[in-house]
Amino acid sequence: MKKLLILALSIITFTFCLGASKLYVGTNAEYPPFEYLENDTIVGLDADIIEELTKRMGVEYKWSNMSFDGLIPALQMNKLDIVIAGMSVTPQRAKAVNFSVPYLSSEVVFVGRKNNPINSMDELVGKTFGVEIGTTKEASAKKIKDSIVVPFNGNTPALIALKSGKVDAMVVDKSVGDNYITNNEDLMIIGTLAGEPKAIAVGKKYPELLKNVNVALTSMLEDGTISNLKEKYGVK
Repeated sequence: MKKLLILALSIITFTFCLGASKLYVGTNAEYPPFEYLENDTIVGLDADIIEELTKRMGVEYKWSNMSFDGLIPALQMNKLDIVIAGMSVTPQRAKAVNFSVPYLSSEVVFVGRKNNPINSMDELVGKTFGVEIGTTKEASAKKIKDSIVVPFNGNTPALIALKSGKVDAMVVDKSVGDNYITNNEDLMIIGTLAGEPKAIAVGKKYPELLKNVNVALTSMLEDGTISNLKEKYGVK
């Protein structure tokens, strides 16, 4: 009952403070199973989270699909209200935006080709890695000695470069890597790095919005909704 009362009060506060009943949500729909396009509709784990989150907040929402490196600038320029894009929490990003409570933690994996056998992290030394611009995966790739990092505008062109032999491996979240392995028999996971917390980003100017996002998201974590959605999409 106490949680329901807090949530109800939060809905009132949200509507009163922002004077709006619709959230503009930014994402980059190239991260299956987090978010991806299916018949021109954004679907995936993050999409389901937003659907339930906004119901609990008592607001409608509208997607804005853009390049990953444009999401935080759009948030800073008030073109978006929140961002959910499998975004990792980092100290640098936290200087630009506020983050919700984390809703999951995802390991980072190096995906390679079976016909270019690299069987361990040690064998990645001096190799070429495809990463999406603006993500934390560039820093992950640079942890490998003598690495050569090739930036791409999205995971899709990085995947194409990997399959065509233009890079030795690509660096992605484990759930994304697992999805690629499932749908591409010629690919394999070479190695894994420690997990990164994922959260929803909110503009620095809107602490009340962050508070309401956290109330709704925390309730989803506590009642098992997030766990059920992770299971639905095979995210561990």
